[in-house]
Amino acid sequence: MMAHVSCSGQHFARTAVAIIAAWLSCLACGNRDVPREYGPAPTAAGALDELVVAPRQDLLPTFPCMNCHEKMPRNPQRRVFTQFHTARNQFKHGDSERWCYQCHSIADINKLVLANGSLVTFDQGYLVCGGCHGDKLRDWKLSVHGGTTGFWNGQKVRKSCPACHNPHGPRFPLLHPEAAPLPPKAAD
Repeated sequence: MMAHVSCSGQHFARTAVAIIAAWLSCLACGNRDVPREYGPAPTAAGALDELVVAPRQDLLPTFPCMNCHEKMPRNPQRRVFTQFHTARNQFKHGDSERWCYQCHSIADINKLVLANGSLVTFDQGYLVCGGCHGDKLRDWKLSVHGGTTGFWNGQKVRKSCPACHNPHGPRFPLLHPEAAPLPPKAAD
């Protein structure tokens, strides 16, 4: 009986070491600087060990922005919207100095702009968010913040920040708890 316990203890130790090694491998994989575009699912023949960001650009109902903005003059002044962007995009993000063109490119409205002036797609919104929220970007890369799905030893698909947060008002509204559920009534 003691030999069985000893063997079981060794098996437990080897399993624990394997689990920790796999976890550390996932952390290293999740810490890539720029994830690849959405790619193929892993196959049994050879699992892919990559991180992709779920695309969002095609889900945006008003994209491409140039459909409306092409003939409009670019106005970098903060103001109250009186046309299209009134209800959907009430801007409540950052201090009173922030405005559209800190994130949206004034030169190409179909792109977002990083703090260094580089243009990125709407699918790369996490890079824009990370320019100010570096701690959240770090946690996002480590799969601590945000939604990641996929395979522990293969492709992982992660949602970009705007998949959960409205970039124009990222705070979630306060939630009020519901009353506790009532126990089921006994059958007569």
